[in-house]
Amino acid sequence: MKNPKSNFIGEAWRLRRRRMIIRGIIVGALILVVAFTIFFVKILNMKDEIDSEFTGTTTQVFTSDVVTSEASTPVDSSEETSEPIEETTVPSSEETTLPPTTESTQYTSEDETSETPDDSSVETDEEGNEVTTTTTISLLPDPLEPREPVLLPDSYPLQTVTHTQRDQSYANLKHAVKKYIDEKTDARIGFYYVNLNTNETFGYNDSAPFVVGSSIYMPIAMFFYDDVKSGTKSPDTIVEFNTDYVQENAFSELNEMPNGKQFYLEQLLFRALQDGDAVAMSMLLDQLGGQENVMTRLKGITSGIDYSAVQNYVDFQGLQQSGMHRSSPYDLAKYAELIYWRYMSYPETYQGLIDALSAKDPSYGLCRAFPSNTTILHRPGTNADFHSQSDVAIILSSEPVIVSITVEAETPEEAQEIQAALGALVYNFISYCHA
Repeated sequence: MKNPKSNFIGEAWRLRRRRMIIRGIIVGALILVVAFTIFFVKILNMKDEIDSEFTGTTTQVFTSDVVTSEASTPVDSSEETSEPIEETTVPSSEETTLPPTTESTQYTSEDETSETPDDSSVETDEEGNEVTTTTTISLLPDPLEPREPVLLPDSYPLQTVTHTQRDQSYANLKHAVKKYIDEKTDARIGFYYVNLNTNETFGYNDSAPFVVGSSIYMPIAMFFYDDVKSGTKSPDTIVEFNTDYVQENAFSELNEMPNGKQFYLEQLLFRALQDGDAVAMSMLLDQLGGQENVMTRLKGITSGIDYSAVQNYVDFQGLQQSGMHRSSPYDLAKYAELIYWRYMSYPETYQGLIDALSAKDPSYGLCRAFPSNTTILHRPGTNADFHSQSDVAIILSSEPVIVSITVEAETPEEAQEIQAALGALVYNFISYCHA
C-alpha cells in the first residue's frame, strides 16, 4: 500500500509548477503588449517628423526658385566669359627645363558639384539702374571637344624621276643645306632629315646641344600613350589643378584657374602639344610618375644628347654655355620617328597623339615652306633667354619625311626665317622627285 503522505506532497508540487508557468506566460504577454505599444507610438512620432521635414524642404526649394526668378534672369555663360588669351612666349629666367611636378591631388564627390566665383561686373539695365552680375567657373572638367581624326596615309605615289636623277638631286640637297648653314655665321644651326619611305638620312650639326624648349614635350606625350597601350593610363582620367603647378615666367593659360579645377588627361595633353602649355605638361608629368621617372624613360630612347646631363658648348654669340636639359636635332627627329611607327602599328591607340601634334599654326618655322594643305605633325619650342628656336615635324607630303631644325639667332623672326629656308630645300627636293 502506497504512502498517502507522499501522494499528497507530489500533487501539491505539480500544482505549484503549473501556477508558476501560468504566471510566467501572463507576465511575458504583458511585456509584449507594453513593447508593442511603445514601438507603435515611436513609429507614429517618426512619421510626424518625416512629414514635417519633407514639407519644410519642399517649401524651401519652391521659395528659392521664386526668389531666383524674380531677382535675375538666366545668362548664357558663353557671353560672360572673358576673351581668349592669345598665345605668347614669356622669357624664362632659366634654361628651359621640364616643369616641376607635385603630388597628385584627390577629389571627393562634394567637389563634383562645387563652383567657385569667377568675376563680377556692374552692368546697367534698360532703366539705367546698376545691376551686379557674377559669373562662376565650374570645377568639373569641360566637355571633350569633338575632333576630326588626322589620318596618315598608308601609301604614297611613286617617284617620277629615275634613281640616278634622284641620287643626284639628293646629293644637291645635302650640299645646299651645308652651304646655307655655313654661310649663316651670325646664327648657330642644327639640321636633321629622315625619309620614312626611302630611309634617306643626313644631318649637319645634328649632334650639337641646343635648348629646345617645349619640343621635348613630344617624346613625353609618347610615353603617356605607351602607358595607354599597356593599360596603365587612360585619357579619360580626371586630375585637379592647383597652384603648385604654376611656374614663374613659363607660358600657360591655366595659371589663373581656381584650385580644384578638373581636367581630363587628354585635354592636358592637347594643351601641352598644341600650345606648349607648361602647367598642362607639369600635371601630365605628375601622372607619369614625376620628372625623375620620365628622365629615366627618356634616356632609354635617346641616342645622342642626354637631356638630364650637363652639356658644354659655345653658343651663336661665341659665349661658353653649360647646363642640363639640352637636346639635339638628331634626337628630336628620332623621337618623331618612334611616334610615326607606333602610330602605323597601333593607330587606334596613338590617334590622340597624332591629333594633338597636327600643326596648329602652319605659318610657323619650317611649316611655311610647304603648301597649306600638307599634313604636318610638329611641336615647336622656344627659349628667349638663349635665343633658341626649335621645330621637329613629321611632314606627310608626296613622301613621308621628318625634318628637325634647331636655331640660335638674335631674334625669333630670324630663326624662323632660317627654319623656313631649310624647309624649302627639303620641299624642293621632294617636289622634284614627283614632278
